[in-house]
Order: sequence, then C-alpha cells, then structure tokens
Amino acid sequence: MKILHITESFGGGVTSAINSYILNSQQHEHYLLASVRKGDTTGEEGNGLFKHMELVPRRLTSLVRVKPYIDRVQPDVIHLHSTYAGALIRALPFIPAQKIVYTPHGFAFLRGDHPMMLKAYRTIESLLARRTAVIAGCGLDEQRIAGELIEPGSTLGLVNVCDELPNVPAIRSLTSKPVIGMVGRISRQKGYDYFRNVADACRNVAHFKWIGGGDIQAMAELERAGIEVTGWRPRNEVVAHMKGLDLYFHSAAWDGFPISVLEAAKLGLPIALRRIGPFIAENLTTADDMDNACRQITAFVKGDPETRYALNQNSQNIQNLHSGEYLQASLESLYSRFNQRLDGKRLVMSGS
Repeated sequence: MKILHITESFGGGVTSAINSYILNSQQHEHYLLASVRKGDTTGEEGNGLFKHMELVPRRLTSLVRVKPYIDRVQPDVIHLHSTYAGALIRALPFIPAQKIVYTPHGFAFLRGDHPMMLKAYRTIESLLARRTAVIAGCGLDEQRIAGELIEPGSTLGLVNVCDELPNVPAIRSLTSKPVIGMVGRISRQKGYDYFRNVADACRNVAHFKWIGGGDIQAMAELERAGIEVTGWRPRNEVVAHMKGLDLYFHSAAWDGFPISVLEAAKLGLPIALRRIGPFIAENLTTADDMDNACRQITAFVKGDPETRYALNQNSQNIQNLHSGEYLQASLESLYSRFNQRLDGKRLVMSGS
C-alpha cells in the first residue's frame, strides 16, 4: 500500500512520531508532504524511511501543492498529522474522505484558550469528522476523545514509541543541586508558565532546566526565573542533556502522548507528570496542581521512598505499554482496514 503522510508541523515530537510509524510499518510505501515549523527542527527531519518526501513553505499558498502531489503519488491512504493539517486537508473537497486517517497529536479544543474558541475548535472537529475514515489517536486518551466525535468503531489508538536513542555521554548542569528538566517547545501547550512557577517554588531544593527553545520572550521569562534554557539543540545533544537530569518533569497543559516522556522512560529516568488526559488514561502517578507538583518534587529530592517508587514506576509502566510490538500491531490493524476496502473495490470492478 502507498501511504501519504501530510503535516504542517514537521519538527519536534511530530517528526519522531511519524518516523516511528514508518519504522514500524515498513511493509508499506510511505511518502511525506510537509512544512517544517520554524525553530522546531531536531535534526531528524531527514531520517524517515520515506520512498519520497516533499517539504513546502509553511504558508497557506502551499495548499496548491497538495493536489499535484496526491495525483503523482496516487496514495491508498492519506494520513494527516496535527490539528491544522487535519483541518486544512479535510476541508479540501478533492480529498477522498474514505482514504483519510487523522492523528491529531493533541486536539486543539484541549488548549487553554477562551471557552468560545474551544467550543469553536470542537465544532470544527465534529464537522470534519464526517470527512474522516479513521481517527487514529496517539494514545488511549486521544482515542477516547475521538470516540466522542466519530463512531467509536472508526477510532484506533496508536501508542507512541521511542526508538533507539543515541549513545552519548551525559551533559550535566553546573550545580550541586538535583536537576529537574523538561523537553519541548517553550509554549503555552507545554506549560512553560506552570514549569516556571513550580521551579520558583522549589528553587531551594533543585535546579530547573528547560531543554528546548521557542518564543524569545518566553525564553527570557524562564531565564529571569533562574531556569537554565538550552535553546533548540540537535537530537544527540537533547538526549545528552536528558541523561544529565535527576528527574524528568513534564509540565504540558495538553498533549497527545509526548515523545519526550517516552525518551525519559527509555533512559530510566524517574518521571513527574502534570495531571492531563493521556497520563490519567494510563493510570500514571500525576500531580493535580502546582502545589502538589512542588510537594512531589521536594519529597523526591529529599529521598521519600514512596514518592521515589511512584515516579520510578511511572517510567516502568510507560515502557511496558509503549512497545514497538504493540505499535506494529496497531498500525497493521489501521492500514489493513484500507486493504479490505481496496480488495472489495477490486472485486466489484472484476464483477462488472
């Protein structure tokens, strides 16, 4: 089968997720049409096992490139990644709805925007669900939410997985305190303000580090709060910085199931998590609010055995569920649905 992946946010975790889907379904031909989000490149953008890839500028005028590329590839499946690509491509009337798989990587209506905006996002998702064959959520929670928008039988969960990490020496911060870190784009989605406030409350017991870059003003806010900010680094360096952490602390306000958390688990780091849907769905230990997060981190640093066990168990539980074998089986289940449709179409054509 020919599978065309389309995204307007190639970079960061979306890149890692798409590459892992391809690595775990190599029996199919994979193509990519994407725009790279400025400042989010990780060095992995050329690592996918695509038969062909075409990168276009990240602007609306690039939509004119969609139809010619589809006509050239003639895909059996069009797999859309991210909410903006999901909205823009499904709105194009020449895209056959029966070929569309949509993976949101975090629904837009879970954001911390004005309630009217969130209602509008959800309405749009509900309308566009009619132009979708399957919503393949990245994780159990995204699949559950998808079942509120489309017939539950037309949903599927694709667990994100972490591929092999580069073998690099740890980069440690110049501090005698335990180092607590977060990886990602400095943005509202990743909860940089939440991270900053927890860091401020826990500054006496730990050193806080943000591995990533983003908005210049937001970066400056973190640095003024005494948080070490690396800026965007190549993947090898990101992993090296992660190896230098004592605790991984994921502060996102909304997310699919983030690749950075999977990487932290693969490195065997204890993991502290903000209480959001994907982590609740997997029964992981989470913190309800900033006060609880600070108490949890303080207890961890002071060696509280119950807290240390819970945060290490987060890491182990994530590794157990997010396996390559599980993802391979899920992808085969997903794409085989379209094989069945193709086989049925061939039978109709041969009988006519």
